[in-house]
Amino acid sequence: MLVISKEQVKNLIQKLEDPAKLKESIAEVEKMLEIKSTSLWRSEDMQSCCGTFDKIKVCLTSEVQILEGALKALVDGDIVQASSLLDEYISYLE
Repeated sequence: MLVISKEQVKNLIQKLEDPAKLKESIAEVEKMLEIKSTSLWRSEDMQSCCGTFDKIKVCLTSEVQILEGALKALVDGDIVQASSLLDEYISYLE
């Protein structure tokens, strides 16, 4: 998974209804977080040679924060909070 789609996040939210799929869901959020964290890191690295990426950095930072919150909620067993944050995350993908 290199690109995160709305459909993937919606499917993930549906998986959260099945407690047996919690580990799988956590792994999926970790992968999404890895993708967005890497993109954020690259936007900061590229800034020195390619000008400013401030708007992109702000969006990526927000996405990383939401995914971190969703991951924490999942680890803590707060499925309602994780679902809410993932719903919020979908708005970034539109």
